[in-house]
Amino acid sequence: MSTELVTGNHWLEPLMPTFPAEILKLAEEVPFLAGKLTGMISPETAIRVGGLLRVTNSFYSNLIEGQFTEPVTLAPSAPKRSRKELSELAMTHIGAQEAFERALNIYPQSTWPTFFDPRFIARVHKRLFDGADQEQLRLSEGRLLIPGQLRDEAQQDVLVGNHAAPASTAVTAMLVRMQHVYGRLPDARSRLLATMAYHHRLAWVHPFVDGNGRSVRLITHLQLHKLGLASPLWSLSRGLARQQRAYYAYLANADKPRRGDLDGRGQLTQAGLFEFVGFMLETCLDQMRYTERALNITHLKGRLEIIFKWDPRLLKVGLKPESARALQILLTQGTVSRADFKVFTGFSDRVASDQLAALVKLGLVESHSPKARDLYPGLPIWFAQLLFPDLHQRMVGA
Repeated sequence: MSTELVTGNHWLEPLMPTFPAEILKLAEEVPFLAGKLTGMISPETAIRVGGLLRVTNSFYSNLIEGQFTEPVTLAPSAPKRSRKELSELAMTHIGAQEAFERALNIYPQSTWPTFFDPRFIARVHKRLFDGADQEQLRLSEGRLLIPGQLRDEAQQDVLVGNHAAPASTAVTAMLVRMQHVYGRLPDARSRLLATMAYHHRLAWVHPFVDGNGRSVRLITHLQLHKLGLASPLWSLSRGLARQQRAYYAYLANADKPRRGDLDGRGQLTQAGLFEFVGFMLETCLDQMRYTERALNITHLKGRLEIIFKWDPRLLKVGLKPESARALQILLTQGTVSRADFKVFTGFSDRVASDQLAALVKLGLVESHSPKARDLYPGLPIWFAQLLFPDLHQRMVGA
C-alpha cells in the first residue's frame, strides 16, 4: 500500500454542505410519497409485504455483490434441502434486517446518533456475517474476515478498484466525526439528506476489510426505517441493483477530488456528492412509485383475474376465476371474516368452502386455525412474483 494514504478528518468535510434547491425538493417528496403508500393497504397486508421486501432486499443486495440466489428459495418456509444450496449470506441478510427492525420497534427510544455510532456500524457487520463458514470469510490473501472488526483493529489498509481507502488508523476517528455531524441534525429533511450523504462517506471510509457494500446498504435501510420511510412497502436495494452501473458510477464520482474553485471547499468533490445524493433520492422515489403502481386497486384486480384464469397451480387445485374478487378484497382490507370471504366469492356455501380450502392449501389465504373466524392474506414468493411483476428480476449485465 502507498504511504500517502488519507489520514485526516478534513477529507470528509464538508459533511453537510448546503444542498441545492432541486435536491431539497426531492427530499421533501420522499416522506410525502411514503405516507401515501402507507394509506394504500391495510396494516395486516403491509406486514406480509414487509416479509416479502426483506427477501427483495437480500436478493438485490446480494445481486449487487455478484451473487444470484433464486428469491423463491429465500423464503423462511423453503425446504431445508433447498436452503442448503443457498448462499448463507443471503439468508443471514434477511435475518439481520428482521432482527434490527424488530429491535427498533421494541426500543423506539433509540436516538438518531446511535445509527452513526461506530459500535452500531460494527454490530451490523457482525450480524450480517454471523454464521458464515471459513470459506465465505476467507479473503483473497488467505486471511479470514472477522465479522464486526473495524480496519483499525485489523490493522489493514485496502485498495478497492481505483479507490485507496483512508488509512486504517483513521477509520474510527472518521466514524466518530461523522456521528458528531450527522447524528446531531434536528429535523427530518436534514436527517434524510444526511442518510444519503453518509451512504457515500461510509463507503468511502471503507470501515471493514470486506463486506462494506452489504453493511452500508443495510445501515442506510435502518436509518430510513428510523425516519419512518423504509419498508415494508418498498426496497432501496431493488432500485440500486436495477441501476447497478449508475450506482457504482455515482459512488466513484463522489470519491474524486474537488473539480476546481467552484466545487465546494473540501478535498472531495461537492458536486459529486450532490449528484450522488440526488441519485439516491430519485431511486427512493422511483421504487415508491413502482410500489404505488403495483398496489393500485385497478391494477391489482386485473392481475388477479389473469392469474386465476391462467396459472397452472391455481387451475390444478380447482380454483375458479370468480374467487379472485374475494382475494382482492382480502388483500385490500387485510382481514375479513371467513363468512364474508365466502360471500365475496359469489358461490354457494359448499363451493365457497372448497375454494377457500384450496386458497389456504396454496398459502394465498391464512388463518390461525382451520375454523378461526378471521382470514388474512398470504403472499408466498411464487405468487407475489406473479402479483407484483418485475419485483425480483436478475438484471442483464449485473
